[in-house]
Amino acid sequence: MTLPPLILDTGVLVELAHGDLNVMEMVARWDEQGQPMVMSVVAVAAAARDAGSKDATDLLLGIATMDQITVAGLRETEHGIALASVLGRTELDWGDAHVAALADTSVCPVLTLNGSHWTAAARAFDEPLHIIAIEDPPD
Repeated sequence: MTLPPLILDTGVLVELAHGDLNVMEMVARWDEQGQPMVMSVVAVAAAARDAGSKDATDLLLGIATMDQITVAGLRETEHGIALASVLGRTELDWGDAHVAALADTSVCPVLTLNGSHWTAAARAFDEPLHIIAIEDPPD
């Protein structure tokens, strides 16, 4: 049974960029099982900046090629306005603000490794965001 597409937050992408084996295996397993996932291009930029190495960016580029990964960008003016709206009503950084905008418009859950990071932001929307927190990825 698959869930709706999971939108990977910046924290998940940072751990993937740093080569966290538990998170990498979890994402690879979901990819094999047909679980759709979404990477925000703005969150990818934040994770790449955080990781700061070519190896890390290569990992992110590789993950983006997985069968069940969709990379979501800012293509329309409305996307930029939605991002600005989220930035204005939450304390999220640009990467996670884009994740939140995607989650709000698609009604898909955000996958995070830090649920408390999303507590206030999730309630800043007319319909609260759905957050799936994996506090300790399985070994």
